[in-house]
Amino acid sequence: MRTTNRLFAALFAAFCGTAAAQTYPVHSIEIIVPYSAGGSVDVMARAFSRELADILSTQVVVNNRDGAGGTIGVAAVANARPDGHIVLFSPSSPLTQAPYLMGRVPYQPDSITPICQIFENPFVIAVRKESPIQSLKELLDQARAQPGKLSYGHAGPGSVPHLATANLAKSSNVSFNEIAFRGDAQVIPQLLGGHVDFGALGVSSVVGKDLRILAVYGDKRLPGLPDVPAITEFGIKHAVIARNGLYVNRGVAQATRDKLEQACRTATEKTEFQTAASQLYQQVSYLNSATFAARLAGDHDTNRALIQSLGLLKTGN
Repeated sequence: MRTTNRLFAALFAAFCGTAAAQTYPVHSIEIIVPYSAGGSVDVMARAFSRELADILSTQVVVNNRDGAGGTIGVAAVANARPDGHIVLFSPSSPLTQAPYLMGRVPYQPDSITPICQIFENPFVIAVRKESPIQSLKELLDQARAQPGKLSYGHAGPGSVPHLATANLAKSSNVSFNEIAFRGDAQVIPQLLGGHVDFGALGVSSVVGKDLRILAVYGDKRLPGLPDVPAITEFGIKHAVIARNGLYVNRGVAQATRDKLEQACRTATEKTEFQTAASQLYQQVSYLNSATFAARLAGDHDTNRALIQSLGLLKTGN
C-alpha cells in the first residue's frame, strides 16, 4: 500500500508540474533588474520584456531593485515564490563575483537557477569631453604621477567594471580612488558634472552623451566604435566577461523553466530585439540553460582566482 501511495504521489506531482507548465504564466511576470533604471542592463531588460510579453501573451513588468552591487535584487528572486512569475534579468557578477568581493551576500549562489544567457555587455572607460585626458595612456600616466588622486565611478562592488578597473590598476601599477554607485545611471551625472574623473561604464550608457571613450574592456574593438582601442592593445589582460541573462528561483518546476528557456531563445532571435541591442552596442549571445550554467561554473573559479590575486578576496559566506 505504501508503494502504491508513493507511486500515486509521484504521478500526481508530475501531472501538476506538467499542468503548471501548460498554463504558465497564469498572471503577469515581474522582471527584477538589480541595478538602477536608465543603465545598460535596465534598457536591455525593457527591450527584452517587450518580446517576452508578446511570446508568452502576458504582461511583463520591469522592477528595479538596485543596491549593494546587485545583491538586493538577486536576494528578492532567491526569496520569491518559486512559480516562475518573478524572474531575474542580470549580469552574472552578483553570483560569480560579489560573494568573493563582499564576503557575505543575502543568498546562496545556487539558490538561483540560470535560464539562458541573453547578451554580453561591453564596458568602457570614459571621461568628459572637456577632460584634458585624451587617451588611456594619458590617464595611466597621470595616475602614476598622482597615486590615488584620480577618481572613478562604477556600478557597485562586485560589478564587472569594478573588477576590470581593479585589474587595470594592478596590471599598470597605479592606484585610483574608486567610488561605488547603484548603477551606471547614477555614475553618468557625476561624471558629466566633473565630480569623478572617469567612469567604468556599460557602452550603451555612454554613447550619445558628451563623453569621450578611451578604451573598451575586451579583447577586440567594437564594430560600432572602430576607433576605440581594446584594453588588450595596451598589454592588459581582458579580465572578466559580462554575461547577462535570465534566472529564476531554484524551486521553479523544470517544465516551467523549459518554457521560459524556449521563450528566451525566441526573444533573442526576434529582429526587433536584435535591432534594439545593436543600437545599444550590445552583443546578443544566446546560450541555453545547460551551457550558460557551465560557463558560470567556470567563471566562479576564474573570478575567485582573479579577486584573490588583486588582494580583494573576502570570506564569510
